[in-house]
Amino acid sequence: MLIWIGAAQTQEEIPLDERRIEPELTIEVSKTQVKLSGSVSSVAHESILRQRAHTLFPEKTATFDLSERPSLPPGWALVSELALRAAAETYSSTIVISASEMQARGITNDAGRWRDSLTRVERNLLAGMQLDDQVKEIRSIGSLDRHCLSIFRTALNGRKIEFPPASADLGMSATPLLDELIQIATDCPASRIVVTGHTDNTGQESGNLVLSQARADAVAAYMIAGGIVAERITATGAGSSQPMVAEATRQAHQLNRRIDVELVFPKT
Repeated sequence: MLIWIGAAQTQEEIPLDERRIEPELTIEVSKTQVKLSGSVSSVAHESILRQRAHTLFPEKTATFDLSERPSLPPGWALVSELALRAAAETYSSTIVISASEMQARGITNDAGRWRDSLTRVERNLLAGMQLDDQVKEIRSIGSLDRHCLSIFRTALNGRKIEFPPASADLGMSATPLLDELIQIATDCPASRIVVTGHTDNTGQESGNLVLSQARADAVAAYMIAGGIVAERITATGAGSSQPMVAEATRQAHQLNRRIDVELVFPKT
């Protein structure tokens, strides 16, 4: 258990940059890795989190991107350590701690152990901090795969990644969907992602193939930047050979300029 030692700073003593940016600490657990990033209250706090991560996840690679912020509220160190212990009860998860909320999403094989660990966190939440628990129990690998496919397809339902004519630039409208797909894929580490780029049928097909590949590569690059290991992603350009709508209208062309993203699992 961690004990907070030190006097609270007044608002005037807190550097202006720290007042503007809400503190945040993120714990990410996958099949092979645990990553901690964000704000810690002291060098001692960081040291303890590093030790706990290695102890709780001995078979995973631990990475850290932590920065010291002495102005963090009393109790931050304790909540973060308890959250890390709770994360150890998951198969894969992401826990984000801020001054106002702790969000937990992921998959566990034992709902009882997860609930017990989360209860310890709840008892020590900071004043005004809310808890958002979205960790689900999956008892077998087969049901995990089905669950992953279901939530991935639900996220995609009725939503598309589209591009302007003759462009492979991702628009801002595509990033919320891609961010959601990245999070689902992170929670389903056994999966692979297949990205297929498509164009409309205007222009030469040789150029369409190049453009569709560039669009698939742009999506893959965004997902890799978001934390997906490159080896999990296959990006392919199909040109105009697989239209959604076989018409020569402006609306049809817009629909056909798209990206298909699939989550697949190895056959057992």
